[in-house]
Parts: sequence; C-alpha cells; structure tokens
Amino acid sequence: MKVELNHDLGTEKGITCAEKILAGLAEEHKGEFSDLKQEISGNTVKFSLKAKGMNLSGKISVFEDTVVIESKLPFAARMFQGMIEKMIKDNADRMMKKCRE
Repeated sequence: MKVELNHDLGTEKGITCAEKILAGLAEEHKGEFSDLKQEISGNTVKFSLKAKGMNLSGKISVFEDTVVIESKLPFAARMFQGMIEKMIKDNADRMMKKCRE
C-alpha cells in the first residue's frame, strides 16, 4: 500500500508532523491499535504496530512538499485497503492542519 500526500510544511516540520500523525492514529483508535514503535532515520519515520491483532510495519518518507506512506498489508487486511487508505488520508490531512498552527 502506498499513500502520497502533498503538504506545505517543509521537510523538518513534516517529519515532526509524521510522528504526530502516527501517535494521533494510535490514540484515536487505541482499542484497535497497540504496540506503536517509531524510529526516525533522516527524512524517514519507520513504524510498526498491531492493528486488530495483525502486525503492520512501514515507513513515512517526508520530502519538502510530499509525504509518502508505505506499508505492506497482511493478506487478511487487503480487502480493506481502500478503507485503510481513506482513513490514513483523512487523519493525515487533519493532523497536518494541526501542525500548521
């Protein structure tokens, strides 16, 4: 799965915002998400978590005006890929607006 979003935060603020997006998703959906781990390396935030009992991992690459979220979905979750992508986009857009404040 690959989700691309445009932003106007710049790279440094975008990385900080990416961390907040993951933390925000984990908090909002704490009954469904657990064990969130994040690691920053350059312009990339690598993450892993459990969602509805499935292990997920991926990375968020932040560029000057684009954020790319990549993750391999477990086979059981692939039928929900469209819904997952929409949830990520909606939450990321909302969190990026908060990062501008």
